Amino acid sequence: MNHLIRTAAVFWFIASFLGVSEAQPQNGEVPRESERFPKGGLLIEAEHYVSRRPDDDSFAVVMNDQNAASGKAVSRLFPKEGRCVYRIDSAEPGKHTIWLRYASLHPQRFRFSVDSNPQQADLPATGSLSGVSAWKWEPLGEFPLEQRTHELTLYGSPIRIDCLWIGREGTPPSKEQIAAMRVAGVRSHLDDPIEPITPVWLDELEDYRLPRWYDETRVCAHTRLSWPWRSSDLDLFERAGHHFASLGFSQIARHIVSGSEPAWWQSSVGESFPETLDTNVAKQIIDEAHAAGCRIMVYHRHMEDKYVADQHPEWTVRDIDGEVVEKRGPKVCFNTPYADFVKTRLIELTQMGADGFYFDEVHMPKPFCWCKNCQQRFTQETGLRYPTSNNPFDVHYQKAIEFKNVTIERVFRSWRKAIHEVNSDAVLLIGSNTYPQMFDRHTTHRLYRISDSMKTEFSLPIRPTANQLFEGNSSLAKPDDDVRLALGYAIARDACDGRPPHVWIHGLPNATHAKFATAGVIAHGGVANLDHNERTIPDPGLFRDAVALGNQMAPAFAGKRPYRWAAIHYNEYARDHYLPDQGLAWKHVLGPTYEAFRFFLRAHLPVSMVTDSQLEQGHLDGYRVLCLPSRDHLTTRMQGSVDQFQQAGGQVVYFDDTADASERLAQSVASVEPPNVRVQCNLPKVHAIYYADPSEKQMTIALVNDFSWVFTGAKTSKSGKLIAGIQERIDCPLPPRCENVSIVIRDADRVSEIRDAMTGEELLRSESEDTFSVKLAPFDCVTVLSVKMK
Repeated sequence: MNHLIRTAAVFWFIASFLGVSEAQPQNGEVPRESERFPKGGLLIEAEHYVSRRPDDDSFAVVMNDQNAASGKAVSRLFPKEGRCVYRIDSAEPGKHTIWLRYASLHPQRFRFSVDSNPQQADLPATGSLSGVSAWKWEPLGEFPLEQRTHELTLYGSPIRIDCLWIGREGTPPSKEQIAAMRVAGVRSHLDDPIEPITPVWLDELEDYRLPRWYDETRVCAHTRLSWPWRSSDLDLFERAGHHFASLGFSQIARHIVSGSEPAWWQSSVGESFPETLDTNVAKQIIDEAHAAGCRIMVYHRHMEDKYVADQHPEWTVRDIDGEVVEKRGPKVCFNTPYADFVKTRLIELTQMGADGFYFDEVHMPKPFCWCKNCQQRFTQETGLRYPTSNNPFDVHYQKAIEFKNVTIERVFRSWRKAIHEVNSDAVLLIGSNTYPQMFDRHTTHRLYRISDSMKTEFSLPIRPTANQLFEGNSSLAKPDDDVRLALGYAIARDACDGRPPHVWIHGLPNATHAKFATAGVIAHGGVANLDHNERTIPDPGLFRDAVALGNQMAPAFAGKRPYRWAAIHYNEYARDHYLPDQGLAWKHVLGPTYEAFRFFLRAHLPVSMVTDSQLEQGHLDGYRVLCLPSRDHLTTRMQGSVDQFQQAGGQVVYFDDTADASERLAQSVASVEPPNVRVQCNLPKVHAIYYADPSEKQMTIALVNDFSWVFTGAKTSKSGKLIAGIQERIDCPLPPRCENVSIVIRDADRVSEIRDAMTGEELLRSESEDTFSVKLAPFDCVTVLSVKMK
């Protein structure tokens, strides 16, 4: 290696690491063709300056940009008097060329200095400040560097800067080559996992079945009635269950501890509100819900507790600077006795009659906790030092994410066991955070095998955080919103072995939006968790029709799981070979996964998702087609399950990019025995989702019109003003009515009846040879069919 790096923010890369000999021009980044790739070079990210002046957010602000080398760049590089200082550690004397990757609308005379020697360079315009083609490399000049630390200062200029490259010869690497080098360097975190993909303890979950009460309910009321409401509106606080029951709800998700406040009952651990000496408020809430005929999922905030933090500051979650992390109060780490503290609280609530628990949010902080407890346990279990920087391309950084995920799994296993020992019918809803978006390593498939049901959110798969990769990148088509929503719900459902996810839907503007949101979630196998503004409880104008629809749909889904015909492997193991580079992960794993799902959804064919542990365990019974988006990254156990599937006559479809996914799938599906029941429809955004009981003698087919237009969330800014464009989204036209939809059933002799599950009406059928078809009446929003086999 030609150079020695002493600064964590700087990385040396060797060209042979990529296996390339020449720099390939990409997007105009490499100005000279046929230049041999440099044997070594120093890459410095623009955001990794040693100092800046002025040292505030008026200058050199770090911004997110997926087209920057690290996904971040520096903007607001003015006034001209401002400056950013970088250090260059050189172990080999000689001439080096300093290159700058930047974006600029206009040509600039750029000022900089090397070891206080003022310099300047003429930078041509790149043509844009964002997008794939905005960023260009340009040499600042050639300078003799001695074997010591040098100082490079960049002065203010109306440009954006991405990174610097200091090399002895040749041209700097392209963004893609930088990404490949970094990813290759960080992959070793996968070599020795803390927890295997399929640990032995997963066997204890094989026979779990959801309690009937939960499986039969597909609509839930969600309220954030916190402790202060007890003072401001006692009747509402004490009779919320009856108010929700008046709207038709039979399940409630309600706060029992909202943040870091004391317990709402006299708990045996921690602090309790003084008022609970006379009244067990938690039990009062639970009993009132039951008296109203409702089951209650209690929201016990499990990440913060001020009393614990005050008594044991050494247990608190810390950031990289050692400061306590706060959200709804100080966060407390699970790698401390706090996990048992929370378990005691959960047992007490279960004993009071809580029907389930609603565990929101991230559980442990992103990317991970920096407290001494985590650091010591990490080193004990891995033999590695804890990461010392926020560099996602550091192997130790990625290993610490894995350690955090394993910690979360261990804690929830312990809580689940304790709760089920008191009441085996109590349900744990474990928050997914960004898991259905697929890009984030926070939490794994193992956690959701533990979960009785995944808690997720209606718009989560299509929020801006899920689409940053596609912003300003004309080379990548933004995925269809309706497909991303459906894929997110399928992941949330199937990661829990087909159990219905609990989908929070908040900020609904009117009854029409509420109706379509409810229909979409239930049709995709979930529970519509309708958030009710506390100030308007009860609001029949907004919710009564949606609740009635949910209750009408629910019986057809009870005891059913996704019908098995085609499965797509959601390969987290392969994805993690490419993260943290989202572009590579999308190209090789996630994009093909999306395209496969899109193909089946648009063709109105049955499709489910299979996670890594499910594939290793061979949970493929009943499937005819198995789609593998990344054949190069299968474990030995995964490949063994694939081989057995093929030997049993299953069709395996491999594809490693999005280019030929649809064509390959169409060819493969044509050679497979079609499903017994299939929807025929010429409206691509009408979704058909198929379910069956274990015997496959009773099937449910849900058809739902496009619901990706539904608005949820905040309508006004913090100042109270309506957010621009919101009213247009709320008033958008409804999707076209669903007409000319039919159901085709093979082997007509096996079918005893087919009914409209929502009206009970038996449907007329038209028979021809061994098949018959049923033409459905036109519908605006949703229709559900029940098919009984002999």
